[in-house]
Amino acid sequence: MSTQTHNRDLPQTVLGVLLLLTLLVCSVWIIRPFILSAVWAGVIVTATWPLFLWLRHRMGGRRLPAILVMMLCLCGLVLLPMVYGMTALSAAVKGLVAWLTHPEPSALPAPDVLLRIPVAGHYLYEKWMMLVQSDISVIAGALKPWLITGARLVTGQLAGMGMLLVNSIMMLAVCLLLYFFGERVAQGFRRFAFRLARSRGEHAVELAGKTIQAVATGVVLTAVLQSVFAGIGLFVCGVPAAAMLAMLIFVLCLVQLGPVIVMLPAVAWLFWSGENGAGSLLLAWTVVAGGMDNIIKPLLMNRGSDTSLLLIMAGVTGGLLAWGVIGLFIGPVLLAVSWRLIAGWVNEESVSHHESKEMKQ
Repeated sequence: MSTQTHNRDLPQTVLGVLLLLTLLVCSVWIIRPFILSAVWAGVIVTATWPLFLWLRHRMGGRRLPAILVMMLCLCGLVLLPMVYGMTALSAAVKGLVAWLTHPEPSALPAPDVLLRIPVAGHYLYEKWMMLVQSDISVIAGALKPWLITGARLVTGQLAGMGMLLVNSIMMLAVCLLLYFFGERVAQGFRRFAFRLARSRGEHAVELAGKTIQAVATGVVLTAVLQSVFAGIGLFVCGVPAAAMLAMLIFVLCLVQLGPVIVMLPAVAWLFWSGENGAGSLLLAWTVVAGGMDNIIKPLLMNRGSDTSLLLIMAGVTGGLLAWGVIGLFIGPVLLAVSWRLIAGWVNEESVSHHESKEMKQ
């Protein structure tokens, strides 16, 4: 009995590969507007998954109430500050346009805070009062082109924040789906990675999840602890707008700049105001707050992942410079997974070469 084999010719193979690539490119192009939101949601859900499991356990194993609590927390953390910022910016733009249309000296505030500025405070206050008492229409006419340009820039920022708001809403929708079907999605990623690289690929997926959780725990939780500690110090020492300064400190700690940038000027302001005791206390508080991350961050990161701390910090810094805030999580994950895959491949090749050499001997 003869069997006939049908070999695939070269044009058929090339056309098949081209068709597959075309389908992949078209699919990526279609989902391109949702990629950033999906990646953002995946990072957030992966980082908060242990908290979600703890909530579900505390609620008797019920998934829906735990998902409701998680989504309410995410909406409060993501949407409320964004909506508040957009409202404040739009109100400022409207007030500026109204003042440019009908300039009134009485509409200008009397900034007593200028008097508290060291060295140049009184000079700035006198110049401002001269401006208020002068012919404001002439000054407004001279400043109008510059103010209009600034208003346009602010309007452009509002448009950018609007797109960020849309991406945030899509991210929250994807988070909701992932909380419902997270186990299935994770299993699908493991199977896909196993088909690509067998056990090495599955290990890479697990490593990515652990690295995301380690970075979220180390970077974000450290930033929260530092900002809360610094905010308490600012409030106790009587610094104005302590809550707003604490939020600014949280952002600075998140981008690895630390709380010292905000707290040292506050210390200088206290000493200039004659509050030597409060200034000394806040100075000691600043030293402790600035050094907290050197102790807390390594402990939290090393507990969540066995990846090198130096590698994680390099990924955090490089990812932040390359992709912004979301790069805080994507950068160390890419570096950690790439390093593990390359190291595993090199070690495997070294072991195989050593075994073959021993067999020849």
